[in-house]
Amino acid sequence: MGIQRHFQRLPAQLVLTFCGIIVVHGPAVGQPQAGPRFYPDDPICCAPPPVNIVKIERRKIDALFDFIYNSFAHVPVSNIPSGAVNTLGEVLDSSWFTNRHGLRRMSTAELKQGPGESRPPQPPFTVVGAKLDGITPGFQMRDKNNRLYFVKPDPLSNPEMATAADVIGSRFFYALGYNTPENYLVHIKPEEISVGKDATRVGDSGKLRPMRKKDIEGILWKMPQAGDGSYRMLASLAVDGRPLGPFRYEETRSDDPNDLVPHQQRRDLRGLFVFCAWLNHTDAKSINSLATLVESNGVKYVRHYLIDFGSAFGSDSDTAKNARFGNGYIIPTAAEVGRGIADLGLIPKPWEMAKNPHLPAIGRIDAESFNPETWVPNYPNPAFDQRLPDDEYWGAKQVMAFSDADIRAIVETAKYSDPRATEYLTKTLIGRRDKIGRAYFSKVLPLEEFKVSNGSLQFVDLGVRYNFSPPRKYVVKWFGFDNSSGQLQGALSGSETATLPPGWATLPEGGYIAAQIATEDAKDAVKIVKVFLRKSGREAKVVGVDRTWAPQVSQRPVNTTNKKS
Repeated sequence: MGIQRHFQRLPAQLVLTFCGIIVVHGPAVGQPQAGPRFYPDDPICCAPPPVNIVKIERRKIDALFDFIYNSFAHVPVSNIPSGAVNTLGEVLDSSWFTNRHGLRRMSTAELKQGPGESRPPQPPFTVVGAKLDGITPGFQMRDKNNRLYFVKPDPLSNPEMATAADVIGSRFFYALGYNTPENYLVHIKPEEISVGKDATRVGDSGKLRPMRKKDIEGILWKMPQAGDGSYRMLASLAVDGRPLGPFRYEETRSDDPNDLVPHQQRRDLRGLFVFCAWLNHTDAKSINSLATLVESNGVKYVRHYLIDFGSAFGSDSDTAKNARFGNGYIIPTAAEVGRGIADLGLIPKPWEMAKNPHLPAIGRIDAESFNPETWVPNYPNPAFDQRLPDDEYWGAKQVMAFSDADIRAIVETAKYSDPRATEYLTKTLIGRRDKIGRAYFSKVLPLEEFKVSNGSLQFVDLGVRYNFSPPRKYVVKWFGFDNSSGQLQGALSGSETATLPPGWATLPEGGYIAAQIATEDAKDAVKIVKVFLRKSGREAKVVGVDRTWAPQVSQRPVNTTNKKS
């Protein structure tokens, strides 16, 4: 069985049914396909083992070019379904993503630990270089165990804000499934720092020069200082592997034989939009990612990281977040400019009326003005722009897996000195979580946890579980299914209930049937879930799930200037 059949899901189809067009994830009935719809090992949980990489080069992405390119030349939105998923629509474990809290609940201790808490920096510290990119001053240092850390401070105006955002951001994104660095809060005294003999920084001439003690003093001078003379900083442990530079949010790397799915079609990158909206990570861009070449069991492959969360939550790294960020691109869209002209700027937008918590350690973030449908990063992201309702639904499932207590546990790792900061951010993230669930569970029929028990197909309605919808009744229609052609074979006799149809008993070993589930509500007639079952002995195994939805009237800000064809 080839690698690609697990990675490259079948093309999008448009099926005319009921009274409108339904977008289908998976093959449409009667459409030709290259091979069987399901294989004996479906549904798989993990990507195939990686192919060894013989040669791969480090790549750079210019921050200004990335901003301009994605602001004005991003790829038009399409209806191509996501890849890198299994037949249930779940993201595969891979070098990009590992299913964690959304699949198997992590303990409170695991949530607090995040990617690791066993390697905090130990003094004395030796500075080996200045931070050469980004807007926040910082440096690279090695601790007494020769471990390399990237160190950043808080701005003088907002003590604890940026360091907290980086610490809890790394833990949230790790629990959601991504690879993130080990981020530590450290309190360093000036006497614990020395400058390494080979340390360099960029001088006034633009060229590298040796670092001096006064360079460190100049950086410390811009940091808030505690009463004991120490400085609170964020120390991010260098990740494993040889750095290869950032990854892009579109296309693939030609020198990576394991990179088969265009990045704008990966569900773990499309669904990342939902997580960034929840956590207000407006700086989600290629520059804040990292690919590294790692080796395991003699095989070299690329691992992908999200890094730098200093502009998440209410922080914008060197200052509190501007109220507009998250609500509009840095370069306004034509529609936004038009509305401003039409109303003469006299009609305030919801985010302009949002309350400022006036907590320096928090910055500016709220739940009341938050709208998941209109939230945007600082500038367009190709993968975010390509997301479909089932990508959003997948992301919302992961977000809703975090209980109030889970959220509080992670927020507490920020170690805010003001307990009001902990309370405010916890409450805000709970409110934003619920808005995400309500918004994206309404676009599809949010049925999950399919299993066959006592001769009946059982499932859970997440909309009902989380009180976004009242209890509702379902209509289940059963069909035969030809796995070779991918075609439904006609309705099976029996009542429209979840009970397996009588024909199941005579189905041959390895045969398939499909259940089509909808609600009795005529308004939701286009929201359908198809569940595919395979006979294995006397058992019925759920092997596939497809979802359909009605066309959505998009609320997304769209920049139509100079779009690439």
